[in-house]
Amino acid sequence: MVLNTIGKNYYTNYAFPVLVTTDLNSLMVEEAQKYCKILHIKSGICRFNINGKEYVLIGAHILHLNDQDRISFIDVTNLTIRIVLFQPKIVNAIFDFSIINDSPSKLTGAANQDLFYLEQFRHDTAEDKKILPLMMIDSTILENKIDCLNNLLANQDTRSWPCLSRSYLYEILFALVRQGGLKDYGSSLENYSNHSKLAIDIIYYLQNNYNTKISIDSLVKEFNTNRTTLHKDFKKHTGLSINQYLVQIRMNMAAKLLRDTSLTLSEICERIGFSDTIYFSKVFKKALNQTPSEYRNIYR
Repeated sequence: MVLNTIGKNYYTNYAFPVLVTTDLNSLMVEEAQKYCKILHIKSGICRFNINGKEYVLIGAHILHLNDQDRISFIDVTNLTIRIVLFQPKIVNAIFDFSIINDSPSKLTGAANQDLFYLEQFRHDTAEDKKILPLMMIDSTILENKIDCLNNLLANQDTRSWPCLSRSYLYEILFALVRQGGLKDYGSSLENYSNHSKLAIDIIYYLQNNYNTKISIDSLVKEFNTNRTTLHKDFKKHTGLSINQYLVQIRMNMAAKLLRDTSLTLSEICERIGFSDTIYFSKVFKKALNQTPSEYRNIYR
């Protein structure tokens, strides 16, 4: 079984080590040990064994599997699932599973930043990070991103399909790392006041919708609150204003796309929720002390 996407319309026979599939057998072949695996279970009942432990999942979940994980399926009643397989070098050309797990100090700043996207594929990943339940909105957002990736891989209708595919994979990974982090909040919500719960809900919303137009008025309406409470509570919980936090998320994603893709500034702006490249460049320079072009030339 071939686990690469093979170039057809452009870059004929080019083996691109990213694949979206519904075939559970793809996880069983020896070649799969070289890949990170994301299993998006949309619905159904899934009973399986990972590394000697049995699990039963009902409904939407995400599973992260690394090179050492071994999975076997016992019952897949009415299961709707898609699997994203990719080699670590897609995130950074120097990455393999030894680098992901050893995190050598000799890595450059950019490579250390890229490790962020692969945290949940480390060998020491806890079970509550490896298997994540998804609310309906999470599952839908993730499904849309996987759809975009799958369509690019299947159709290859533009010369830049490998670059665009990588960018969608980064967005998927970004969403999943954030999702894993939010589970820490969710496990201790009872320790927070109602206002802190509001802040967490806003964080959750921003992390899942950073590529759309977001205004304070829209957040006030979304969370049925007022501007004063919104600002005060978010600042108290995060130490940042809502705009500062949103800019931070967007600039992190923009930096990754500048470093590791050939997307134009206009395309990057569209992907992170900016409508004006000039304004984006000003915000980026203020945040990173470099223009987007300078940053790309240095770190790419």
